[in-house]
Amino acid sequence: MKNLLWSILAVFFAFSSASSKTVDRIVAQVNEEIVTLSELNQETAQIRQELATKYSGEELEQMVQKAEQEALESLIREKLLYQKGLELGFNADVDKKIAAAVQQVVKENNFEDTEELEKALEQAGRSLREFREQFKKQIIINDLIYEFVDSRIALLTPEIEKYYKDHQEDFSTPDEVTLSTIVIKEATDRESEERANDIYGRLQKGESFAALASQYSKGATANTGGNIGTYILSKLNALTLKAIEGLKEGDSSKPQKEPEGFVLYRIDSRKVAAVRPLDQVKNEIKNRIYAGKRGPELERYINQLKEDAYIQIFSEAK
Repeated sequence: MKNLLWSILAVFFAFSSASSKTVDRIVAQVNEEIVTLSELNQETAQIRQELATKYSGEELEQMVQKAEQEALESLIREKLLYQKGLELGFNADVDKKIAAAVQQVVKENNFEDTEELEKALEQAGRSLREFREQFKKQIIINDLIYEFVDSRIALLTPEIEKYYKDHQEDFSTPDEVTLSTIVIKEATDRESEERANDIYGRLQKGESFAALASQYSKGATANTGGNIGTYILSKLNALTLKAIEGLKEGDSSKPQKEPEGFVLYRIDSRKVAAVRPLDQVKNEIKNRIYAGKRGPELERYINQLKEDAYIQIFSEAK
């Protein structure tokens, strides 16, 4: 319900920018209802503004025309669904749902009461009556879709298990390492190499990597003990991978010449790749399968409504 409330609010405030001076005409008929040019302009007002910031000239015209065609299709679908919802009696207790939805908007936006909401809507060029009517349409449409589409989508255990098996990479955590570095940069490469080898020897005797980094490193993180962060192992560059190859957690690498100097690495921690168990990802899988099924099922239902409907798009419509 919360998503529905915010989507309706967004639509209302977007519509407030549409011109009220447009000469109206009919652009389509859906059974006994019509779609007017003003409705179409309201539906495309926000997208027109967005397109104008990205395109110009003929390309803008083409993109606007495409947006208008998509918006007209959306309006036709909405009218078909709403008409069917009314026909099947889904408006029986809609007033209670509207009242509850309006009160939720009042609460979530910290309005004192419905009157304050009404004033906010008026400032956006809309009325509370129109606001309630939009809620009514969306609630009836949503209830209809739930009854004839959503509630009929089955999610079977075997297909959930198969999806998990076929997409295990989606539910895997990769090999990760947290690294610290000491970067030695003296006047010459020879001096740098000697210093780096000396530090490596001291590390092997148990001296603190962080303390030596703070004292000798020319790296950007020297003051914080040399820690440079956590990385996915497969995304590290070739030089770093070569340096830490075969090292365990807590090990330090031998000095390696790199563009910034001689570098020593320490593996502060390792996280081995693992696949999350099915129980942890089952709901995510259900949502994915459901989303994949819902689109085609909703399209099938709307196409059925279209087959039983009278729809005419007038040629002068853009």
